[in-house]
Amino acid sequence: MIRARHLRLAARFAAHRFRALHPFEVQAALLNACNLRCAYCRCPDEQTRVLTTAQWLEIIRGLAALGTMRIKFQGGEPTLRRDFRALCAAARAAGIVTAVVTNGLAIAADPTLLDELDEVVFSLDSPDAARNDAQRGAGVHAQVTRALDAARARRLPTFINMVVTRGTLGDIDAMLDFCAARGVGLHAQPVVFGRRYYDDAARRLAPTRDEIVAMHRQLAAWKRAGRPIMFSAASYEQVTTWADHDRLTTVSAAPSSCMAGRFYVHLEPNGDVQPCALYEDAAFTPRNAVRDGLEAALRHVRTHHCGDCSIVYLNERKALFDLRPRTLLEVLRRG
Repeated sequence: MIRARHLRLAARFAAHRFRALHPFEVQAALLNACNLRCAYCRCPDEQTRVLTTAQWLEIIRGLAALGTMRIKFQGGEPTLRRDFRALCAAARAAGIVTAVVTNGLAIAADPTLLDELDEVVFSLDSPDAARNDAQRGAGVHAQVTRALDAARARRLPTFINMVVTRGTLGDIDAMLDFCAARGVGLHAQPVVFGRRYYDDAARRLAPTRDEIVAMHRQLAAWKRAGRPIMFSAASYEQVTTWADHDRLTTVSAAPSSCMAGRFYVHLEPNGDVQPCALYEDAAFTPRNAVRDGLEAALRHVRTHHCGDCSIVYLNERKALFDLRPRTLLEVLRRG
């Protein structure tokens, strides 16, 4: 269903598409701190300088002037920042769609944190409270469910991101039932290791390659059957052809043609601008939106050497910014 905000976003896309800089979608990590310690995550161990409220507000103003359509706040746990609502309000006032990826604990305690949001993605690893809480912490399932209910009561587009481990691999079917009963969408992604924010001490939790392939094949089939899967069947199927699931990206010899760095960028808590959160290339030195200036950092990030990746979310974004009809239809269906 085409809504008024879709028309506004389409107008912004058309106005900025052929300008030199157009960071239409921004993933903004506000901090690495978190009020949970999930079994597979070491994000809270990554110490970094964080930007001030004034610095983030200046960045948001700059992004709006360059045509940014959507900003997704994440962390760590973004709602831990005292200025979280203020940052969301500033982005929204500038005409930017505001989204958050959150563990939901702060929202369960204070639903007014939802006031300036347009979309919410809650992290939940199993519909079974015991299995979820074994990975994410005691009592977490109940608090996320309470936060999810608060978001749905406000009629916010709401989704669940499920990090799938060997212990929860068999829970995806039941999670889809959990989501369908609440009118929310689901994205299930396998836990990965050998990356900056994942704790290699928990490698025992990783599904095998065969399990990952079977999982994504089944997700594609469920999508085609009309179950509440967030992304397109094609994006899930693409993972089944990936050769090495321990290596999420490949390097290109020539400058990358990926939308990351051009249509989509990732901001670190200290203001460094990366093509995406997964990009790890020792030869690439990011520029900083505060120290170097937002536009200089955005010009710099346009040239990188990531050839391809196996991440469903990013491949869906590639299809979106290529204006593929099926992916555009998915966006309209999600609201």
